[in-house]
Amino acid sequence: MAAASLMVHITEDHNEVLTYIYRAIARKKLSFSKNTLLHFDSHPDLLIPPNISASDVFVKEKLFSSISIENWIMPACYAGHISRIVWVKKEWSTQISDGEYIFAIGMDKDTSQIRCSSTEPYFVSELLYTPRDNLANIKDITLTVVTFDSSNSLQTMCEVLEELSDNSNIILDIDLDYFSTTNPFLSMYSEKQLDILATLYKFHEETTPELSAARRHKQLSMLSSTIKRLASQTSSASLSNSVEYSDPDSERLDLIRTLVTQEIESKGKVDPETLHEHGCTFDTCGLPHHISTEKEIDKHIADSVELLSRLKLKPRLITIAR
Repeated sequence: MAAASLMVHITEDHNEVLTYIYRAIARKKLSFSKNTLLHFDSHPDLLIPPNISASDVFVKEKLFSSISIENWIMPACYAGHISRIVWVKKEWSTQISDGEYIFAIGMDKDTSQIRCSSTEPYFVSELLYTPRDNLANIKDITLTVVTFDSSNSLQTMCEVLEELSDNSNIILDIDLDYFSTTNPFLSMYSEKQLDILATLYKFHEETTPELSAARRHKQLSMLSSTIKRLASQTSSASLSNSVEYSDPDSERLDLIRTLVTQEIESKGKVDPETLHEHGCTFDTCGLPHHISTEKEIDKHIADSVELLSRLKLKPRLITIAR
């Protein structure tokens, strides 16, 4: 493809790139289906918007107003536009282990929401797992995860990704936090609160994904309701003196009470929904955090350019999130 015809779009929020992907499809600059997303990022961005039904994916206004930076890819997979995802990450991103994963995405027959059959903790801990036989309108997805660091040389990376060289339906997507990233919650909460959140929200695997999902649902429901009840107290003093809320696990209740008390003392109030939402990020490994030096960033950029040059890719679309 001639350089002059290459489409490049730069956005602020990463989910905004989906608008340009859909626009390219509508203009027949990008294939309607079976596209490959080559995704350089510190985050997988493979969650699913919580408040839309599967049918909403085909209503652009509803879709674009529902997605966020962490959940914009999977709706495009359900719509059939993306069938292959290659997540290239750095060593500080550990949400999903390196490897190839094949799973189904479809509409949950019970809830009419989008779900997937992957049993990876990343998906199960977010309550996104549903057995394949309980999915309708299935699309098969291949996810490749590869860490580009000192243990994987440029030659090794080229060998892993060489099949992409013959792929004519590639979307090259780069989030600049691939080169350096921060966990925003580290500056929002005290060290004590961070420890409590990690303890309370830790994901526990059971013998089957179904049992893991059931336990996780119970865990998150309990945490959400308890935080809401305790947050309704008007002050840290009244919260500390409150004995009306019971929990079979008294140690857990004490941790939640300490967490909410510290929020009231530091901020004057508690937003229970936001606190719970932040807590859910502490499921398996927490958000990645690595502030690269300028020298490191220069090297990461140079390595990425060299990799892409060696692969001789011909992407139909390049999207970059700042």
